Amino acid sequence: MYDVCIIGGGPAGMYSAFYCASRGLNTLLLEGNKKLGGRLHYYLDMPIYDLPGQYGITAEEYLRNLERQLHISPAQILLNERVRHVHFDQHFTVQTTSNTYEAKTIINATGTGYIQHKKLQSKSITAAALPHISYSLPANFESTEKIAIIGHTPMAIDWAIQLKKRGVDVLLIESQSIQLQPILMDAIEALQIPTRSLQHTQIDYHLSTFSINDEPFSHVFCHIGTTKESFTLPCRVVQKDNSYTSLAGYFIAGDARFEQDKLKLIHGATHDAMQASNAAYLYLNPNDTYQPIVSTHHPIFKDWNRH
Repeated sequence: MYDVCIIGGGPAGMYSAFYCASRGLNTLLLEGNKKLGGRLHYYLDMPIYDLPGQYGITAEEYLRNLERQLHISPAQILLNERVRHVHFDQHFTVQTTSNTYEAKTIINATGTGYIQHKKLQSKSITAAALPHISYSLPANFESTEKIAIIGHTPMAIDWAIQLKKRGVDVLLIESQSIQLQPILMDAIEALQIPTRSLQHTQIDYHLSTFSINDEPFSHVFCHIGTTKESFTLPCRVVQKDNSYTSLAGYFIAGDARFEQDKLKLIHGATHDAMQASNAAYLYLNPNDTYQPIVSTHHPIFKDWNRH
């Protein structure tokens, strides 16, 4: 039986696993996708400017740093393990799509739930074109030919802006009326990114090339949102302050944690991870100190670094 099972392998889950292991807990991290990182994969080659001390680091670089840090620890990491149900009877039983695990505590770091791309369904797009539309933007994508981005979400708009700034010839196709923050709308106008309505745009695919209103395009990317699903719990759980909930031994970190005025930023997610990890540790060790030993004095890090 594990001391703690962390559900979700985004930044909050990854750092929760590292921090739990640093407190000496037997730690299991379950991720439903084939790789760790969560939403960082949406913008791998885009710079992040709001991380303390890591100004301008790309999401991919930040993810690799999180992975290197996590793999130093003895935390067990299992991918392709989508959690379906969590039961509680003196301890937690976690049922995934393929296995069952037992743990004394749970940290829910699922963000907004397991994410799948919403697929396009439009009469403007031929059946031949639909399977060839990409729903994520590859890292370091470059093109000397025209590309199109379909969407109305902040992510789709940001893809268009970032690529246009690199000199890529971008057409933005609105899947529905775009009403976003002025900073994004102003950038579209300032960069003179052409836009069209999907309703009046015919997209075909033939011989590895897209045709949009009879004009050739090399790639079409789409982001029209995500379909989210989460696991079921044996009872209604009420969130409390500092990662605690009404279910003893069940804690929350990252975007799954709701608080008034909470900023859903990466640095906040990792701070949540430390609070949830410490809460799980204190639940298992109620007579121990609340304050963890700082890393400069903690012998466990010296031991990990030797290996």
